[in-house]
Amino acid sequence: MILRQPSLSPSYQPVLLALGFALLVLVGATSIWLVAQADGDSARIVRTLEIKERLGRLQSLIWRAESNQRGFLLTGDDKYREAFRADVDAIEAALPQLQEALGDGKGSLFGQLDAAIAAELGVLEQTAERRERLGLEDLSAAPIGILEESRAEEIRTMIGQLVQQEQGLLVEELATSSRTAHQLLVANLSGVFLILVLAATSIAIVQRSTRGMIAAQEALKEANESLEETVARRTAELRQANDEIQQFAHIVSHDLRSPLVNVMGFTGELEVVRKELFERLSSLRARLEVDSEADERLAGEFDEALGFIKSSITRMDRLIKAILKLTREGRRELRLEPIEMTELARTAADGFGYQAQEAGASITIEPLPPCVGDRLALEQIFANLMENALKYLRDDTPGQIRVTGQETATEVIYEVHDNGRGIELKDRERIFEIFRRSGRQDRPGEGIGLTYVRTLVRRLGGTIAVDSEPGRGSTFTVALPRLAPGRLSEKSP
Repeated sequence: MILRQPSLSPSYQPVLLALGFALLVLVGATSIWLVAQADGDSARIVRTLEIKERLGRLQSLIWRAESNQRGFLLTGDDKYREAFRADVDAIEAALPQLQEALGDGKGSLFGQLDAAIAAELGVLEQTAERRERLGLEDLSAAPIGILEESRAEEIRTMIGQLVQQEQGLLVEELATSSRTAHQLLVANLSGVFLILVLAATSIAIVQRSTRGMIAAQEALKEANESLEETVARRTAELRQANDEIQQFAHIVSHDLRSPLVNVMGFTGELEVVRKELFERLSSLRARLEVDSEADERLAGEFDEALGFIKSSITRMDRLIKAILKLTREGRRELRLEPIEMTELARTAADGFGYQAQEAGASITIEPLPPCVGDRLALEQIFANLMENALKYLRDDTPGQIRVTGQETATEVIYEVHDNGRGIELKDRERIFEIFRRSGRQDRPGEGIGLTYVRTLVRRLGGTIAVDSEPGRGSTFTVALPRLAPGRLSEKSP
């Protein structure tokens, strides 16, 4: 008697192949669309940041024109007069570019700003012309009505309103970009999950076919020799089905990389766009003789974002290669080493030398106890805390930032003190939440710096806290384990 097993693999194989192909097409199309969305989000973010930079540059030009005009009034030196005229030309050239960048949505406010700037420049020019005609002594006796017409404060207010509007738009655009990235991740993970289910089904079919083949072989051994031809035919069919299903599983795991190749290709295009964009910005800044620090910081953030995309693609590639043997990947150990913290903090402070000088602030690094930790993480922690302290200094008080440290039996404690605005009690915890800020929103930033600092501190096994008095300053305290944990890890960037 021959035992018959149902041969399911030949009938199910075309369906599985068609389903696998459909899944690959769906995941690929979804990834391409989401990457295009991410490209658009990035372009809008860059445009908003460019508008903010243009507004800041316009405000600086107006301040510089006022300063040069005052210098001419006080000294009569022609170099101030020429510098003032050059500033006026630069302002008049910057206004059409700013209007084009803002578009029609803010035309009314820009029109008011344009009129106020024209009036202010007219007042400054009239005063300078009187100085040329009358001299300093006669100018002091001349009517001062035109000086009372200054609209400098009104201009600063309108520029501040435009910057605030762009800041709100930037927050919305960052949220949209984050949602797009999340959707891309969900789409890819969903595709991988479905392919895994499909692969598991294929494996089950292979196993069932193999069991049927073994049962058939055992039955054929006990059957009449007259059935040898039938047994051989059935065995060949089963072997073919087994080979085809194994090949299908290989194709599924191999061809799933196609969407990732598309994502990587679009990432390369983003890098090309980034290069062209910053080359143009660099050329523009060179012609206007404007500091390029903002562009460099933006370029670093852009590169960091691309790095995150590439690392995500790499991690997905590892998952695909391990369809039949899944393991958890994607975490790396922090590079723990003894670190001389005094030197590290002074290096971080040197990086803010220019900003401190511009703000009239001083940064003092007292001798700090060493620790064992990850150098890059610690550099980012202290750089963010110093930058935050510089950002929120009071305008009426010379800034003083001081970094101190001490050791206990179990911890090394570092403190960053400042005499800035301070933080209200109700805001002392929420400032560590992403996109949350405290006090007046008159300083640039997106509310992610302290969130990142707390994340890094926690990955180092430590804690961070803030003690502050409004109007008197703040102290950020970072406590790290004196002995580093045996294994520390953070997600790959």
